[in-house]
Amino acid sequence: MDAFLRKIAIFLIGGLAYFGLEIIYRGYSHWTMFLTGGAALLCLFTLFTACIPLPFWARCIAGGLIVTAIEFVVGIIVNKWLNWNVWDYSSLPFNLFGQVSLSFSLIWLMLCVPIGFLCRLVHQSISNKPLINFIYFLKSKESSHKKIHP
Repeated sequence: MDAFLRKIAIFLIGGLAYFGLEIIYRGYSHWTMFLTGGAALLCLFTLFTACIPLPFWARCIAGGLIVTAIEFVVGIIVNKWLNWNVWDYSSLPFNLFGQVSLSFSLIWLMLCVPIGFLCRLVHQSISNKPLINFIYFLKSKESSHKKIHP
């Protein structure tokens, strides 16, 4: 699949998923949340499929921080600068200017676990590699933690 079309597909999936989560949680959403979700999944997909020496748990923490940062930037633009009042977390504890909160950041961190696995599975299928290679990859990571005695 062409790299540009792949990125568009990932963006659309992220936008629809984020928009859908908002509707499930709040009963409504805003078109800016579609754009936010698309950008977030594109960043997460890159994070979870990049060939960098970073363990999965660290990628999940980074992913939670990335989504929180994207929400913060979008929140400042649409809620503070444009006064669209799409959301307001100011009533939640540990919020930053009412745009992000610790509780939602932790939710994003937890959601990065299944998102990370799904990104890797999609990447494997796009790369035309069998799913079994992914399973062997996971097993090799488990066996690499075992100590071998001489």
